[in-house]
Amino acid sequence: MDGEDRRRKVAFLLLALAAVMAVASAAFAVLIELRTANVDQLGGTPMVDVNCPAADPCEINRVKWVLTSSYPYLVDQVRVDWQTRETSGASYTVYVTLFDNSGNPISGGSATQTASSSPVSTYVDVSPDADPAEVYKVQIVIVQN
Repeated sequence: MDGEDRRRKVAFLLLALAAVMAVASAAFAVLIELRTANVDQLGGTPMVDVNCPAADPCEINRVKWVLTSSYPYLVDQVRVDWQTRETSGASYTVYVTLFDNSGNPISGGSATQTASSSPVSTYVDVSPDADPAEVYKVQIVIVQN
């Protein structure tokens, strides 16, 4: 057998192997059917500005601590003094989270505040009551409902 015959046989075997692989892979293909009615709806918006729910300038005027009335004195509530952006017809949820010296949340809560034309004090009950010695940071989040 000369070199030319050998190359032809190898080429034929490779071609035959490729054909077998193509047929085998087609045999394992599965058609997945999906109807539009079985796809949950999805939509998005372009990037839009986020407005602060507090009046301009966007700020909280003060945070005060309300402690339990007996020993051991623990942080029971956080009073957030601020001015709502809307003066009527709106409500807000004020969220408070207290953090320890490692930045871990240790307590938190939320309260609803109605819009007002005057400054408001929103009292947020936090749970569990927090040891004042463990409170290193506070985060306030206000969302218009």
